[in-house]
Amino acid sequence: MPSFQYQGSTREGRSVKGLKEAASRQQALAELTAEGIFVSTLKQPAASKAKFSLLTKKINLTDLFFQLSLLLRSGIPLVEGLNIIARTSKSVTERETLMDVAAKVSEGVKFSDALSAHTQFFSAMYVNLIKASEKVGRLSEVLMDIATYEENRHKTKDKLKSAMVYPIVVFMFGFGVMGFMLTQIVPRMTGIFEAAEQELPSITKLLLSLSGFAQAYGLYLLLLMFLGMLGFRYLRQTNAKFSHWVDKRMYSIGIVGQAIVSRFAHILAFQLKEGLPLSDALYHATQTVTNSYVKGVLSNIREQVQAGVKFSQAVKAADIFPELFPAALTTGESSGNMPELIERVSQFYSKRIDTFTTAFLSIIEPLFIIILGVMIGFVVIAIMLPLLTINTMIG
Repeated sequence: MPSFQYQGSTREGRSVKGLKEAASRQQALAELTAEGIFVSTLKQPAASKAKFSLLTKKINLTDLFFQLSLLLRSGIPLVEGLNIIARTSKSVTERETLMDVAAKVSEGVKFSDALSAHTQFFSAMYVNLIKASEKVGRLSEVLMDIATYEENRHKTKDKLKSAMVYPIVVFMFGFGVMGFMLTQIVPRMTGIFEAAEQELPSITKLLLSLSGFAQAYGLYLLLLMFLGMLGFRYLRQTNAKFSHWVDKRMYSIGIVGQAIVSRFAHILAFQLKEGLPLSDALYHATQTVTNSYVKGVLSNIREQVQAGVKFSQAVKAADIFPELFPAALTTGESSGNMPELIERVSQFYSKRIDTFTTAFLSIIEPLFIIILGVMIGFVVIAIMLPLLTINTMIG
């Protein structure tokens, strides 16, 4: 659902501005008018703003929402709480943002609308959750839930990143060692082998061939690999069909597909528990999916739900999700506890991912060490065999 920036005034004459989500410009205008806002400017945010936000300093949402929730529960008014956090913040970006939000709230602007003016820090999903909490008086509870969600999300990301660091470091180290030996060490031994005028072992001949290839074409090979990665990335970003094809193949890999389903289900359950309508929750959860193939399927499912089709039926008809997911939805729709069952699905696949990651690391670490040892051992043996033969002849 697109967002529209608006500026206008209330019936009391107070100036207001913010971000409004609506299916169209006309719908946004109608909803704002119904809220008592006389709109003077209504436009969609420029595309460059989204790109700029990637370069903008981040705000620690976990700490921010956690502190604000505690202050509200202690009976401190929202504006004062925002100012307290702003004064104690070491981040200039966070301090200026919170002071702006506090100033708007003190003028009578809703907290959610004040946050929506800073979309580079506060996602539409969080803004809508806070907007829903304002209607039912659960702001402090929802802020705490968002803080917990943010903390868990970062823990998962950090765990996946750390899981990939070791294999990458070992691979780069092994690749560098082999490159150095083939281009620097082996060529210096070639003269010794030629001077001996002896038949070289097959393993040594193979090593010399690899060394010659590395010296003659090594840089070209590295350049080709670099250009290949750049070309692949360029096609992913500019060619929708190619990106869709790659993402579809990626999703078919079991653990990748389970990770996507787990993340989507977790975000969806989180929003439904906080009271967002299914259609809105589906929209925000879909926007967090980076796989274009799955994202397209989920967008189609949301359209069917809006047309009156049951969520479980739409998911089952899509026929790309594990059977556990639509089964949980069917049970949840009939029992009325769909958010809890969706969260259980997320936890189930999350545990499977953790188990796979642990097993993968326990195998990959010794495997990489063995491969590195074999590579270095191959070079050492290939060099030492002819040297031992030469020493024997001299002796």
